[in-house]
Amino acid sequence: MLGFFVSISVLATIPLILVRPYVGILVWTWLGFMNPHKLSWGFLSEGGRLSLIVAIATLVAWLLSRESKRIPLNAVTILLGAFIVSMTLSTLNAVAPEGAWQGWDKAIKIMAMAAVMMALVNNRTRIHALVWVIVLSLGFFGVTNGLKTVMTGARYIVWGPPGSFIADNNQLALAMLMTMPLIRYLQLQTDNRLLRWGLSAAMVLTFFSVIGSHSRGAFLGLLVVITALVMKSRYRVRIGALVLTLAAIGAFFVPQSWVDRMETIQHYEEDGSAMGRLRDWKFNYLLARERPFLGGGINAYQNTALFLRLIPGAPKAANAHSVYFQVLGAQGFLGLFIFLGLAYAVWRSFSHVRKQTLPLPEQRWAYDLASMAQVSMLGFFSAG
Repeated sequence: MLGFFVSISVLATIPLILVRPYVGILVWTWLGFMNPHKLSWGFLSEGGRLSLIVAIATLVAWLLSRESKRIPLNAVTILLGAFIVSMTLSTLNAVAPEGAWQGWDKAIKIMAMAAVMMALVNNRTRIHALVWVIVLSLGFFGVTNGLKTVMTGARYIVWGPPGSFIADNNQLALAMLMTMPLIRYLQLQTDNRLLRWGLSAAMVLTFFSVIGSHSRGAFLGLLVVITALVMKSRYRVRIGALVLTLAAIGAFFVPQSWVDRMETIQHYEEDGSAMGRLRDWKFNYLLARERPFLGGGINAYQNTALFLRLIPGAPKAANAHSVYFQVLGAQGFLGLFIFLGLAYAVWRSFSHVRKQTLPLPEQRWAYDLASMAQVSMLGFFSAG
């Protein structure tokens, strides 16, 4: 029954999307981040068909509307285009073609919608609405998993929705790290005391959902994000006190098994999981040395024979679980260079917004958003 309601609700938005294309961006974002269509029944639940229907409706409506068709031409979009070209060439020469094309198909759909988003989400109201959709979609998992973590004393690992981009505990924790600064942005934009308290509670529970992931990388990322939030806050003392309180509570209730797992960060050579991760990283590095300009394509580790040739005696072939080594193995040193250049260009873009809007009280929202977006980036690049 719930799945039927989700499907009907999404399909009911199509007429509105055809009139207001930017609504399609909001619905597509909701489907992509929250994955409610996983609850739907029949053919709509298979292969993300609801997302595809919404994407097609949005694209058609945008092309037929009077909305701007202009996609900004700057360092970010140029490097994004270069990254897409690099990814496509790597896929054409992939060592595990089936897995590579599956990964390419997912990535190219997201990047295509990102291009449409650049044209449609072009004012404060639309940007603010998009942030709300992202926060509500991912915050749902932050709040629910945070509650589970608090109620069980972090004795169980929390997971995302099966079959989604955040199904894995590490991926879920990474998404939560990137959501926390966006929650803070929304909190800064409202004078409603009840809403501010609600967003504060959501941020605290999202903090605990990261703890409940038992992810070592996310724990390091959490330290980075919290430090950045304090440094960029207008109320450093107040935020710092909240952080110390959360740290004290966390230290009190987490089980010894959680502490032992985090301590393996210092003694990684004694942990089989950590050593396996290092093997996976080494595979991607050696693959990039053999194919420096193209790499092995997305999901190159699925070529088991190649993996065992480069890493003799490895018990299994696995994904690198590192954005840097995944890009390195998939697209070679050239692809990694483009990727890092893109990240730098995005960071500089946010810095430019902060500099331009700092002296303008009416543009304070843009300053806050750029600041919190940079904190989200720090979470991604420290834990990703």
